[in-house]
Amino acid sequence: MGILFSVNFIISIPQGNVFRIISFLITIVIVVVMYRYSVKFRDTECGGYITYGKSFSFIVLTFFFASIISAIVKFVYFQFINPEYLTNVLQQSIKVVESMNLPLDEEYYTQMEKMMKPSVYTLQSIWVNVLLGVLLALVMSAFVKKDKDIFEE
Repeated sequence: MGILFSVNFIISIPQGNVFRIISFLITIVIVVVMYRYSVKFRDTECGGYITYGKSFSFIVLTFFFASIISAIVKFVYFQFINPEYLTNVLQQSIKVVESMNLPLDEEYYTQMEKMMKPSVYTLQSIWVNVLLGVLLALVMSAFVKKDKDIFEE
């Protein structure tokens, strides 16, 4: 999963509709693969049965560890391969905010600059991915769970 997260990040770097479509397709692949991993975990490691809670935990932990792998790739990219990437993202964000004519003080810009440091941005990406994993797990666990039949021993 970490490889899929990392590939999705790398594909999303260039601008263009083709890359956005590919990134969207990879996101769908991530959901499908997570479902298949969860069912495989249920069937092979849990004897064919899994509770909602255990399925939820499995999905969230998978997203957590995949996010760590992806964060390492992102950090290396931001720190060593393309150090100007986050600066460019910050400049584009400032242009968008200024185009909205919102009354913002200097503190807002300072906070945006702090958030666009490689370490801070990378840590934020971990928690964003884990939050998305939680949301996915809330739904997916309902489909993955399988209780033991009450008539079986």
